Amino acid sequence: MYKEFRQQVISAIRDAVNNVRYPKRILVLRQADHQSTYNDYFLYWVSKNVPEALHLFELHYLPCEINDWDRYALLIPWLQDPLKERFPHIYQYAQLIEAECKKRNIPIVNPIDNLSNSIKSLAAQRIGNVEGIRTAKTVPITDLEAFKKTQGGLSTPFFIREDWVHGCQIFFVQNLDELENIPFEKMLAPIAVEFLDVRGEDGLYRKYRYFAMGDEGVPGPLMVSKSWEVRDNDNRVINESIIAEDIAYFSGEDPNHHLLQQARKALGFDFMAFDYSYDEQKNLIVWEPNPFPVIWGSHDSEPEKKYALPSRDRIYTALLKYYLQRANISIKIPT
Repeated sequence: MYKEFRQQVISAIRDAVNNVRYPKRILVLRQADHQSTYNDYFLYWVSKNVPEALHLFELHYLPCEINDWDRYALLIPWLQDPLKERFPHIYQYAQLIEAECKKRNIPIVNPIDNLSNSIKSLAAQRIGNVEGIRTAKTVPITDLEAFKKTQGGLSTPFFIREDWVHGCQIFFVQNLDELENIPFEKMLAPIAVEFLDVRGEDGLYRKYRYFAMGDEGVPGPLMVSKSWEVRDNDNRVINESIIAEDIAYFSGEDPNHHLLQQARKALGFDFMAFDYSYDEQKNLIVWEPNPFPVIWGSHDSEPEKKYALPSRDRIYTALLKYYLQRANISIKIPT
């Protein structure tokens, strides 16, 4: 009992001291109905590595009422993209908060209206306009019967997926008869996407991830799979050779940094991640942008992935530095 009381007193004193040293806060908006714990691993990392910075992040679930605007130096909407299209009720709440921030010259990381640029069909056009980057042709399916007749100009194979949702089921179409088995009625905004073969000489598929924190770029994990749909599942390949390749990638500088930064600016994002691959001619193929990438989860039960911990540390360090720089708050961060 005494120990708990003593710890509470120590915490209160520490908070009081921090409030004097760092009177400003970073306002973080979340939505309770979707990904309500987004970036908890980042905050946990901050608590362990830069504990004096943790108290700067003030989390609020929308809708919320802000009474003291003078305490905030930065707004970060940790809200699902595209917000306006998927969650209009949350968008309206966030609009009010953003309007107050703009009135008070409080900077914003990833303004909510820009989140609509993550819609895959729109993003593919904007990214594809950057010379040196190829994107897959993407066709929104607004009239299913008309699409079945023309396929939007696509030839098989192609795949069907959601235009708005990340991590959704993808349907690979090799024969047009297979369209009859796809549950279009359950999809929010279906699109057809050109299939680009990015299989390497070893028969494996590679997907690189690049994180952009403003003008800084940090390579993330490399994922290698036996399947064209590169995901962290049973098809993922992890062996000594792949681990060495992954470490070499995330420990260095991304060779496509300048092109990907152009693409970031074309989308109007501040912080985001790109997934990309290379085709047989070594051309850069960018798949999609993600303004709210999941950086790291718990791999306590997967010791074979612990080798990538330095990648997590590098990304989180760069992200924290970026947030503090945008908030104009000075805290020394260990390197």
